[in-house]
Amino acid sequence: MHSVINELGFQAAAAAAAAAAVTSNMHFAAAADSIESENLDQRPFSIEDCGFMDPEMQHTMRTIDDANEYPKFGWVDITSEFMSACSELNLGELAQDMLFGLFEAMSAIEMMDPKMDVGMGYNRNDTKPHTFETAVDAGVLKLNNLSYEDLIGIFDALFACMVSWLEGNSMDQVLFTCLYLHAPAKIEDKALRSFCHAVRHLIIHIKNIIISSSVNEEEDFQLYGNSSLLANEESPSASSIGGLLKESEDELVRHSKSSNQPEDIMAVVHRLRFMRHFYQSLYLFDYAMTNSVDEGNINEIYKHLNASLELIPQIKKTIEKADCPNPMGFSPRIHDRSQPPTFPRSVKMRDRPSSLMFLEELVQRLKYSCKIIRMRDYYTALNFFIEFSRKSGHCILSRSILQGLFISNRRLIFGSMQIKDFLWDSVRAFNNPPVMNPKNALAADRDIQVMLDNFFKYCSSTFTQFIRICGFNRARQRDKLARFIESFDSIQVEAARLDSQLSLMSSEKAAEGNGAAATTLKHSAQFATWVLYNCFRSMMLYLMSGFELELYAVHEFLYIYWYPYELLIGFIVSALTRTENNLLVQEEYADHQSKLQAGSNSGGGSSKNRPKNKPKKNKKQQKPYRQEIVYYHAMLSMCGGFYKAIGALTKDGRIRQPMPKFDNEEIRFNRRFAPFANLTSPPPVGYEEFKTFREHMMRPPSSEIYSIAAKHFNQARNALESIQNPEQEILDMLQVAKINYVVMNVLAKGHQKDLKRQPDFDFSKHRHFPIIKLN
Repeated sequence: MHSVINELGFQAAAAAAAAAAVTSNMHFAAAADSIESENLDQRPFSIEDCGFMDPEMQHTMRTIDDANEYPKFGWVDITSEFMSACSELNLGELAQDMLFGLFEAMSAIEMMDPKMDVGMGYNRNDTKPHTFETAVDAGVLKLNNLSYEDLIGIFDALFACMVSWLEGNSMDQVLFTCLYLHAPAKIEDKALRSFCHAVRHLIIHIKNIIISSSVNEEEDFQLYGNSSLLANEESPSASSIGGLLKESEDELVRHSKSSNQPEDIMAVVHRLRFMRHFYQSLYLFDYAMTNSVDEGNINEIYKHLNASLELIPQIKKTIEKADCPNPMGFSPRIHDRSQPPTFPRSVKMRDRPSSLMFLEELVQRLKYSCKIIRMRDYYTALNFFIEFSRKSGHCILSRSILQGLFISNRRLIFGSMQIKDFLWDSVRAFNNPPVMNPKNALAADRDIQVMLDNFFKYCSSTFTQFIRICGFNRARQRDKLARFIESFDSIQVEAARLDSQLSLMSSEKAAEGNGAAATTLKHSAQFATWVLYNCFRSMMLYLMSGFELELYAVHEFLYIYWYPYELLIGFIVSALTRTENNLLVQEEYADHQSKLQAGSNSGGGSSKNRPKNKPKKNKKQQKPYRQEIVYYHAMLSMCGGFYKAIGALTKDGRIRQPMPKFDNEEIRFNRRFAPFANLTSPPPVGYEEFKTFREHMMRPPSSEIYSIAAKHFNQARNALESIQNPEQEILDMLQVAKINYVVMNVLAKGHQKDLKRQPDFDFSKHRHFPIIKLN
């Protein structure tokens, strides 16, 4: 039993206010008296029970009630005052208050603005949009006896809606504008019913894949819509959808054999068949990401994706068979007054040819993502993720599937391997430290194994996060890399500590007379090299992504290209060269040990009976990173060429500079390289050091600097031409290097010397290195 409020309690005042708003001021006291005269069981809660436990708040509430200051009502015309206040504001200005700042202004709804107020799209005479039930009752929605042209139109429109949803539009505003999706169980046409069931289940699987992968952002995909539309309908199980679509296909194929228009029927069959194979592939993707990724699942997915790909040309041929652009069963405004996750916005639907092209490219991307299961070490997996992001970073579904295949819901690599074990194998594949070789006697040393196990546990989170960042869209990658790079510093410390401990153990083994163990531990700087290499890769990704996202002004190119030229790429090449040298030393040591062992085994036998050793062919030495080292040498020359070219153009006054009173180059420089400031290695480089390098570079005349830039581009060309089986990116870089080599030579000879117009920097051929075009 709750306590009773003496006069008017909080609830009583609210009820009285409602009654007074309907009647008048004169009825306020009567309403209050009627509330007080109710039974105890029906009395309202006290202020204390309503949650206002603060005594000062209770006193304030009672004072307001006692003074009859609550409620206040009555409309006051403030039009003239409002217009007078607005006249003091210039165009674009906002009024600011303590409780209404810029954030509230950006989040507010502008009433009566068609872009913000969804109600402005209606006229009073507009009819209410049809729901599924009202459309059926009105006879505008067929449930049976649909023509084949109607089915083709509905299926193609649903494909377009699905593509628009994957491109980031609200599910309510695209997919669920189709009334057939609201209640597919009530559809009598078998083909349409099975297709709509498949679309609804496809929505669920796509959402599961994207949610579990967690590489989506709000601009990529809208996960939440009117989920009640999915929950209310009783639908068949996910595993039976393929069978329902197959039954519909078979029935239509039988009808086509006795029909006068078999082409129309087969057009419907092709769409059903595509949906069946596409659905089955995504169903298996979802299953693999939840359980484990094995070769059998991937082969089955490949089969369905190939079948989907073969059907798309058949669908394109019959895309014009649907006469009307607005097929039956769609009500675009049905969800305008629902509460979506963001305010309703204008949705630009893809046309049907481009939707089918998107689906064709999507299937190709999904096939390519399946290749991740061949990547059995971190080095190749990271390269694959970076390459996939570059080619398909705009597609949220393919990025999510790639991420889910690599790291399953159980946070295991391919659903079966712990992350630390994967990193263990990755270091062995990268530079093969002797202490990690199972054939080595020290591999069974408990102390060494504990140190290695602790190190890889410590690394697991950071290296997994690096892979995960590569799954986000390109803009978010840069934002996350800026905060992530700093985490390498602590791992560098741990790697250096592990290397020093192994070196100390090497000295102890040598003192004990165990030369083999000492030699094994001597070459143990591989862990720091592995960590540093990945750190340098993340820094290079961050720096170069600014060109792709068009974040840098032209006058900033000077120090952006300077940093990798003077520092970063040199560190990457040094790390790879050191790794190759370590591998060569280990190979030579292993050969030496095998010869000693062969000699000791044959030492007791007679020289007469000893078989003569056949002369061995020269064994090819391991150089697994030779191609990558050549590539980075080419990048070094490219960055050097642009650094010198921008320097010479700046010296000639051909690069527009910001006005000094609006710009501070030191602040700009520090902000561009802020993510690198907290790293121990490479050591941070300040603005003063850059100025020293720049002053030294710009001392010669500009013609000489142009000539040096031309030499850099020529070196890059020679390095790129030496790469065997080059990919398209290499060929694009080669073309940029050739053209810029010619341009620099032309400028070095004094062409357009007196012209102060800034050249164009065309990034259309390569995303990081532009073609310099003289105007």
